[in-house]
Amino acid sequence: MATDDIKDTVEYSGDAKLDEKQSISQPEGIPRPEDLKQDMALQTGEADNELKERERRLLWKIDLRLLPTLSVMYLLASLDRGNIGNARLGGLEADLHLEGNDFYNALSIFYAGYVLCQIPSNLMVKTMRPSRWIGITMTLWGVCSTCMAATKNAAGIFAARFFLGCFETGIGPSAPLILSFWYRREEMSSRLAVFLGSSTVAGAFGGALAYGVLGHLQGAQGLAAWRWLFIIEGIPTICLGLLAFVILPDFPASVGKRWLTPEEKELAIQRGASAFNTDTSNFDMRQVKAALLDYKNWMTALVYTGLNAPLASYTSFLPTIVKTLGFTNLQAQLLTIPPYIAACVYLAIMCYLSDKLKQRAIFIIIVSMTATLGYMFLLIGNNVALQYVGACFAAMGLYPLIPLTLSWISNNQLGHSKRAVALAMANTMSQTLSVLGTQIYKTVDAPAYRPGHAICLAFTCMTWGTALVLRYILKKENAAKDKQYGVPGEIDEKHFVGAEDMYDKHPGFRYIL
Repeated sequence: MATDDIKDTVEYSGDAKLDEKQSISQPEGIPRPEDLKQDMALQTGEADNELKERERRLLWKIDLRLLPTLSVMYLLASLDRGNIGNARLGGLEADLHLEGNDFYNALSIFYAGYVLCQIPSNLMVKTMRPSRWIGITMTLWGVCSTCMAATKNAAGIFAARFFLGCFETGIGPSAPLILSFWYRREEMSSRLAVFLGSSTVAGAFGGALAYGVLGHLQGAQGLAAWRWLFIIEGIPTICLGLLAFVILPDFPASVGKRWLTPEEKELAIQRGASAFNTDTSNFDMRQVKAALLDYKNWMTALVYTGLNAPLASYTSFLPTIVKTLGFTNLQAQLLTIPPYIAACVYLAIMCYLSDKLKQRAIFIIIVSMTATLGYMFLLIGNNVALQYVGACFAAMGLYPLIPLTLSWISNNQLGHSKRAVALAMANTMSQTLSVLGTQIYKTVDAPAYRPGHAICLAFTCMTWGTALVLRYILKKENAAKDKQYGVPGEIDEKHFVGAEDMYDKHPGFRYIL
């Protein structure tokens, strides 16, 4: 027998002995280890699929019950805040004997009340629960809006606008905080787009409604048409405010059985915990201090300020700006509709892509540059068409910035109290400078309004410039954490200590860029 044949026989014999041992040690009916691993993998996959399906059904339920309610509330808030610009073209200034800067001061005093009450409102929404706090404040701002129809002079409109600003903080700053407990970080932008996008619907609807009211109700029941505008838009707010006590869900941990089953409630809480959306019952002063001392929060507040100051002037003066392009009062009301429709479509696209790609800063930069382009057209345009296109571009740039920036702020805060304060900081700083936005379109600058357009242009440049720098900073901090702890999926369990105590420094937390 040849050497190779002997070798083959030995190898075959060894293999046969190995098979024999395996057959002895593997009794019939007991699966092999590799089979068990395969079965476990299949079971894990089935469990994951089942969990995803349960989560999908829960998300759909939340979307149907929470988003429409908050969105309609914000739509009404936007109508009640901005209808004074429409009423101006209906004779409000003459009927109330407003002189000098009275109209501009009526716009500004709204933001004084808004600024004073923002932080207390964000604290109260947690203390009293959303359904109660928003229900109370919405009813009261509806009363203030309706009472504007009864004002006789500047003092009356000042008082109504001040308290309107105080009570509208119940929905504007509070809703993003509420949504952050129901949705994961990558889900927030598209949901905030639905919520805040309702303000563009309000702008378009407000223009159409003003056209109908001012054109057909002048003198009805002895009242000026602009008074009817406040009544018609204020009463639905009061009604929905009273319904809010019943129809608005609270936080996941405190929501009742009529909203979610026990299993759904548990899943909602788990979703929040896995996304660092912790719902602690106590307000943590350490987190307040951490939020105030975090320079990144001041930078995002600067980003938000760069959009709110121009936005305050846009909502109040768009009818006036359009009128000075050579249109009648009623034509101007109708021509305010297309810019808001364009803004609504652009907002939906940008926020969808932001969530899809899990990016915030890039889209903030894109849309703020769109606003910059719009104000350039308004500033240097020498014909009606180009200036009107500029007005559309300005709306398309400003309105998407609201959900994108608020999502960015909310996404990058770990801890309920820190998130609440960071959002309030951004709103307070931006609404303070919104007072400037209400003062920059002076009658003496008509019809070109170049100083106002130039100031808004500068603010939009500040927005995209700050966002660019902040993205670079956050990217560096994420890279430093990855180097120290590893990427989040590879972190050892010993690193996962109390997230509420460590804030953004938690080893598993990464900033959304």
